[in-house]
Amino acid sequence: MDGVGTYTQKVARYAASCNYDDLPQQAVDIARQLVLDTIGAIILGSRPGYASVRILGDMAIEEAANGRSTVFGRDAKGSFQGALLANGTMGYAADAEGGGASRMHAAAVFVPTVLTVGEHLNSSGRDVVAALALAYDVGCRISDAADPGPEIAYPHSFHPSAVFGHFGAAAAAGHLFQLNEEQFVNALGLAGINATGMINWVSDPTEDSRPFVIGVAAQSGTRASMLAKKGMGGPILILDDAKFSIYDAYSMEMHLDRLLDGLGQHHRILDADGFKRYPCCGDIHSGLDGVLSLMSMHGLKASDIESITHRVKPGRVEIIDDNSLKSHNSQYILSVAAVTGKIDPDDILIDRRSDPAVSDLYSRALLLPEPALDEITDGAPAIVEIQTRKGDLLSKRVDYSKGRVQNPLSASELEEKFMRWSMTRMSEDQAREIVEVTGRLEQLEDVGELTRLLAI
Repeated sequence: MDGVGTYTQKVARYAASCNYDDLPQQAVDIARQLVLDTIGAIILGSRPGYASVRILGDMAIEEAANGRSTVFGRDAKGSFQGALLANGTMGYAADAEGGGASRMHAAAVFVPTVLTVGEHLNSSGRDVVAALALAYDVGCRISDAADPGPEIAYPHSFHPSAVFGHFGAAAAAGHLFQLNEEQFVNALGLAGINATGMINWVSDPTEDSRPFVIGVAAQSGTRASMLAKKGMGGPILILDDAKFSIYDAYSMEMHLDRLLDGLGQHHRILDADGFKRYPCCGDIHSGLDGVLSLMSMHGLKASDIESITHRVKPGRVEIIDDNSLKSHNSQYILSVAAVTGKIDPDDILIDRRSDPAVSDLYSRALLLPEPALDEITDGAPAIVEIQTRKGDLLSKRVDYSKGRVQNPLSASELEEKFMRWSMTRMSEDQAREIVEVTGRLEQLEDVGELTRLLAI
């Protein structure tokens, strides 16, 4: 193609040439874990209490009376495009999925995409694994190229998970649709000009729009690759130093070297930053670990606590400080955990401040910036302080919450978490069948063997 930008072309060329045999075994192992963990989050997010998921699932089914695509968590099939939107939204609905990378809830976008597209095309497990790895490679590199640094979490009010998730979804779908280099150039361009997802969902107390932008990324990114496959053109300088580039739109930062650094040698799925133990914003997890640890170590009950102070990186304060979204409200999450000893999925669906004990402690919980924590560049560290009614001041610093790669969950702990969350909607036997099939994901002749188990 004449005039294609150097960086856009090199990324497209790589996307068109990569295949399963290029992946190290570690990448395949991580892909299996990501799929199982995200399916658990999807099942959790498919519960009727998540209104956006219910509405989008209804729409997908209504759109196609004889649809062939599984709407996860439903016993009726729907349209392909409708299922992409609904299933992608489920990926982030419960805020329970792991596999984050490069500022993105990457697995929330990419896993529903590869499962839904894979089912549509009767793709093999090998192809689905390769598509997932490619989604990480492309989405993470493009996000990194526009990363302004930790001081500015969300430049221009856009959500990286949704914006750069479009590109990763396009790459994943493009692999499964077998796009060539020229078609990948167009798919990335079409994904880029439609990429969006404002962080303004922080003002939606229903939390319906928070996961919706993730579903849009899965649907729109896939559609970009479908259109490119059919011959539709797109911008050919989407990843280059050009006027009106993605860098102008989303950050005013441009680090083109990050697009190609290690491309083809280092697979970015290896950088997935672990898994969640709690269904809430990851910026709160270290604080949760600290509070629950202090209470256990000192035998405290909520009634023993005078106040809780949660200190985090300055750049993260605005995301979790007394937010109207319960999933992103540090004071709320820590108060619930102090009273109940845990965080349950329903805690972001039901306002636990109706409990006087939670409400009382919530009024005495504080979130503060701590510049010293910026020294931890690869995590979401926290310092928590508990002032007891007896006058003791207890403090604990947690640099890496349990579940992150620096403090990982074991394989048995991951499976236990999956079973606990999936059994909110299905029997133990059904859940164990998903574990068994996912455990041999790369051996499946048709990934439909797995997706059929997600029709509940």
